[in-house]
Amino acid sequence: MTDRNEIKHRAKAVVFLFAACLLLTGCFCASRGDWREYRIFCGMSHSDGIVPDAEWEEFCDKYVTAEFPDGYTTMRATGYWKSEETSATIREDTRVIVVLAPSDAKEKVRRIAQQYRRIFNQEAVLIVTTPADVTFEVMEATSEAKP
Repeated sequence: MTDRNEIKHRAKAVVFLFAACLLLTGCFCASRGDWREYRIFCGMSHSDGIVPDAEWEEFCDKYVTAEFPDGYTTMRATGYWKSEETSATIREDTRVIVVLAPSDAKEKVRRIAQQYRRIFNQEAVLIVTTPADVTFEVMEATSEAKP
């Protein structure tokens, strides 16, 4: 017959092993890490005129999708900024790339901004990083669709 101390010891070992399995498989929420919202502000004017939509889409396909194949969002905006060259405040069409990713994705974001700056001869590309509380609401798979 097993004594109570041995039962308690085995129960603690089982709980410890279960907790370790959760941590190792990523089921424990704390193991997900920090998420950030990255915004990259891309001016659409350059020395040869305006960046055509086709070139913008090609840039996104080649560079942004390559770095973030799980997804991102782009938005149209109007940007105002002071040029270092002329000291004038300039208004221009802008595209904003929004990426939600773990905090270690900063280098990927910087590569995208650097490529955009290089390809479209930009004076500057703005990156904004903020903490993000990310939750994906996902529809459960069912045999029939519900309205």
